Amino acid sequence: KKLVTIGRLFEDSLSTLMGMLQLTSPHFIRCVKPNTQLTADHFDGSYVMRQLQQMGMVHVVRARKQGYAHRYTFDRFMSRYGYLREGLPLDRSKCDSYFQRHLGDAHPPAG
Repeated sequence: KKLVTIGRLFEDSLSTLMGMLQLTSPHFIRCVKPNTQLTADHFDGSYVMRQLQQMGMVHVVRARKQGYAHRYTFDRFMSRYGYLREGLPLDRSKCDSYFQRHLGDAHPPAG
């Protein structure tokens, strides 16, 4: 019977976790501390706001409130908003210069 080492237990646990992550669509969780003393029932609003600003969350919330919460694929965008261009010819390849100018990439990723 082989001895099970701590290293082997860690490796097995990590392997199980990686397998689980590969089956999911991971999201990121950002932790915010309520105060510098880490005491219960004490909320320091300015400290929390500073953390949110430093991690870029204030910018993200502002952008989402302005309607930039999602990036659609070209086909999905056209199926949703295509009626706005009725009667106007549109070729996706002609959009590359606009994508490059406004998004910094002629072929931005979907999603």
